[in-house]
Amino acid sequence: MRPEDGEALGGGSAGDVYAVGDIALKVFSGKLYERTRHRLERELERLSALDGQILVPDAIEELPDGRCALRSELCTGSLLDLIETAGPLPVSDTLVLGSAIATTLAAAHEAGIVHGRLTPANVLFRATGEPVISDFERTLRPVFVRDPDHGRGLLAPDETVDERTDLYGLGVILHFALTGVLHDRPELLREDAPIDLLALTEHLLAEDPAARPAGAAQVAEILTELTAKSLVDELPEVPLVTIAPEEVPRKRSLWPVLTIGAAAVLVVTAWFVLPDSTEPVAQALPSPAVPSSPAKPLVELAAPADHGSMVDLSWQAPEGFDSAIVVAGETGDAKTTFVRKQRTARIPVEPGRTYCFQVQITDGGTVGESAPRPIRGALCRK
Repeated sequence: MRPEDGEALGGGSAGDVYAVGDIALKVFSGKLYERTRHRLERELERLSALDGQILVPDAIEELPDGRCALRSELCTGSLLDLIETAGPLPVSDTLVLGSAIATTLAAAHEAGIVHGRLTPANVLFRATGEPVISDFERTLRPVFVRDPDHGRGLLAPDETVDERTDLYGLGVILHFALTGVLHDRPELLREDAPIDLLALTEHLLAEDPAARPAGAAQVAEILTELTAKSLVDELPEVPLVTIAPEEVPRKRSLWPVLTIGAAAVLVVTAWFVLPDSTEPVAQALPSPAVPSSPAKPLVELAAPADHGSMVDLSWQAPEGFDSAIVVAGETGDAKTTFVRKQRTARIPVEPGRTYCFQVQITDGGTVGESAPRPIRGALCRK
């Protein structure tokens, strides 16, 4: 079967993408010579080792007519398709998406890898709803030059392609998510968006690379703080749970408020990471009155896969429920990452530190939570 007999998904400056069965093939116009193939294989190995949400081709294929193709997981669509169909994203979704992209860029840049052509068409969504960045591989771009001006209006006006070029691409993505307008960008006037988000987006889109933020890690931190602040602003007026001081000189991790979509639910359990002790120190906490549900939805978190600086999580939950991951470390408060319909996630951690993980789910009314899962000998107490 020729790739062209499948569904055409789009094209770029170097190749065309087709859905062939349950895979995606990015097809290039010519043969892949041995030296270039070796260079491409090394690039794919580097990309596969990165911590972040990157769609890495899993095979290099030679078609019967001699052309080369990259085989990848088939995603459900792109950010470009989504917004052109449904319009601008809610601010909360924009913050979550921007944080995921910025975190991925930070990991890539730390490894010396730059995307260089980041646009809304490069942001894809897996069947789980997880966003991933595609087309990170750059080896074949100068080899198969079909349309060097493709997407030119969305790319940074930089003489040199580097990390600041990707920051401009992130600015384009945030602007598009907030306005729904891809070209001839209008002024950002979203009244429901925090001013800091609008200012950050304009900062990322600065013509002068030196005027953009210092790095993707800084942008990720800003977006994470804005997400947390937006959630706090939406909280119902209920008493906050506090923990009385203990004699054990450790910081405690208290589950934060989980807000997904328009629902705000106060989670009233607390748990601690106790790496060196077998004695329980958790105290019972008074629980504010919350609506009870007939049965809590079941969520099962598998044992975390510890990779040193990153931890892979996977869980099972009912269809239609949004998810949030709560991470508690031995040296700080619990942090929540909102992942919507995802059922897998990769979480950055500090090597050598102990951690506990838990997943919460909600459909806007009922809330479920998994049992906490430890790594590195941590003891997770509720």
